[in-house]
Amino acid sequence: MGSITQKIVLIYALYVHSMLISCHQPYLFPYKGYFDLIRRADKFIVYDDAKYMKAKYVNRNYFPNLFTFRLKKHSDYAKMNECYFYDIEEDKVLFKRKTGLNADKYLKLLKQKDTLSRNIVRTIKKICRDLGIDTPIYLASKIPHRTSVEGLIDMIQALDGDSYINLPGGKELYNQDMFGDIKLKFLKTETGPSVLCSEELCTRKKRKTRHSLW
Repeated sequence: MGSITQKIVLIYALYVHSMLISCHQPYLFPYKGYFDLIRRADKFIVYDDAKYMKAKYVNRNYFPNLFTFRLKKHSDYAKMNECYFYDIEEDKVLFKRKTGLNADKYLKLLKQKDTLSRNIVRTIKKICRDLGIDTPIYLASKIPHRTSVEGLIDMIQALDGDSYINLPGGKELYNQDMFGDIKLKFLKTETGPSVLCSEELCTRKKRKTRHSLW
């Protein structure tokens, strides 16, 4: 009898759906892999209260040429929900001029009065809708957590997660031993320019030449 019970438990364990959580810093108009990660997760956490990292692609990316949305001067220890754009209206004009992308439906979501993270979260949600991604999105600042890996574990557990998935770059930071009973996974994806370069989201304005009639 015990053998039958053990088999039932084993079969149930094989078929029961695990809760897969992902968490990432907010990036403005990131590459497609960022959205592949959101799509793959059952719940996605935007790490909006992480420390702003100057060398990362938080407020810059390739469209396909590098473009940076400038920020006001801030403390070296500032969190992403404590940073603000320098002059977003001017940068919108520069962005359209330099990239040629018809991205008004995304650019209009960027507001000078709002924090960097709040602006980014708005654009992430809009792009997700346009890509047909319906993964629930949570803010780290709304979930009590510590820092580093312990903080990730706090948030994963708060959302009833038992598995955590990260982008390939996370292999340099994390290993299974750090997460204990939480299963660590990595998404297979390729790097590339901003997702806005996809014709699925934006078209590129045709540049006039001296041969043009208009």
